[in-house]
Amino acid sequence: MPLSFVHASDFHLTAERGALQHGVDTGACLARAVPLLNALRPTVIVAGGDLASDGSEAAYRRLQALWGPLTAPIHFLLGNHDDAAAFRRVFRPGEAADAPLTGGVTLDGVRFLLLNSAVAGQEGGRIGEEALHWLEKDLAENATAPTWLFLHHQPLPIRQRWLDRIGLADSVPFLEVVSRHPQVAGVCYGHVHQSRRWRYGRSLFLGVPALAFQFAPVGQEAPIITPDAPAFRRVEIRPDGPRTWLHFLDGRVREEPSLEATPVYVR
Repeated sequence: MPLSFVHASDFHLTAERGALQHGVDTGACLARAVPLLNALRPTVIVAGGDLASDGSEAAYRRLQALWGPLTAPIHFLLGNHDDAAAFRRVFRPGEAADAPLTGGVTLDGVRFLLLNSAVAGQEGGRIGEEALHWLEKDLAENATAPTWLFLHHQPLPIRQRWLDRIGLADSVPFLEVVSRHPQVAGVCYGHVHQSRRWRYGRSLFLGVPALAFQFAPVGQEAPIITPDAPAFRRVEIRPDGPRTWLHFLDGRVREEPSLEATPVYVR
């Protein structure tokens, strides 16, 4: 079985059981995802941020309970709605408040790097000079390892003004680092609550739908909520290139185009 991972993002869980956001019970979405994820048997799951809408410790404890039955290991990122201190109390008790939320792991020769782009009190994101230096160093030291990068905020403008105003502030230096390291196979992000897919340089850039409510890819000044089903992305890493699927909680599974058939992003 090839190495595979699931990228799921933007859970927007709250402390209150049964609470609706834009008509969606986000806790029920997480519960419905568990048997689907366990049936897929991914090597690893990356939860891409905005885990909680209210940033409360109670919401993170609900997440811990809801996803406790998952059999695959999970790595968490934080988003602009998250609270790092509350998250640490639940998932990393005893960890220092200034411990880095950036890190990496190697699985079957493939490198997975998680970059924290959340900035306390801000909707937009920033990786920061220290983490960019760490990223450059890690990529240089693991030049032969196929590498996938994960962050919450979109590093490429998606051409929706309201979302691009709260995207990644230091996207230019981030993209410069990525361009210097050809082993970066993909960059995965959330935040935009919709599927986006481009080739940029040698890498695949993948925006994942929310595992909650979705934003329409139209609407320039404010979000438009769509009735689209919550979803996550599964990626299989194969010698001839990655294969990707979107899995929707309404039961649909959509295989996505190959790397060669993916549009090239033009700035």
